Amino acid sequence: MIRLVPTPGVGKLRGLAMWSRLGLLCLGAVLLAVGGCSGPAPFDFDALGLVTSREDLTEFSLGRYAIPIPIVVDSNSEQPKRSNRFQFDFELHALVEPGRESQIAEVWERHEGELRDQVIRVCRKASVAELQDPELGALKSHLADLVQAQLGEVEVKQVLITEVMSQEL
Repeated sequence: MIRLVPTPGVGKLRGLAMWSRLGLLCLGAVLLAVGGCSGPAPFDFDALGLVTSREDLTEFSLGRYAIPIPIVVDSNSEQPKRSNRFQFDFELHALVEPGRESQIAEVWERHEGELRDQVIRVCRKASVAELQDPELGALKSHLADLVQAQLGEVEVKQVLITEVMSQEL
């Protein structure tokens, strides 16, 4: 039979250990209360707001275009022959925040000629495949970059291409 003999001073050590644990627990609670129990810090993109839907934007017409597209007829020769055999017709619109119509109208009035010339250049440099793409994704991307660069004073959210028609000449 094993007999436990109380050791002098051991009970006091257990009591001190219990109080030190309790003290650490209280200290941790105080630090949490002072530091806060907030969630993770917000991300930078939280401050950007939501993307505006197309229905919330206002259309501003950037004109109707009828652009003859040169097509390479003989690419094997040193001087490739080009021929206007394809015409690309469409209307171009800029989508802007509501209330910005007067701003874009002023900027459009100042830059209309240059912007129209550059739209024609972008379309003429595009491949026939890009112009015949049902979504016109690559062309819209190029035109959006161009329009935003020219009308930079007003933020253009998107470009919209409507009434698209292509025909052989």
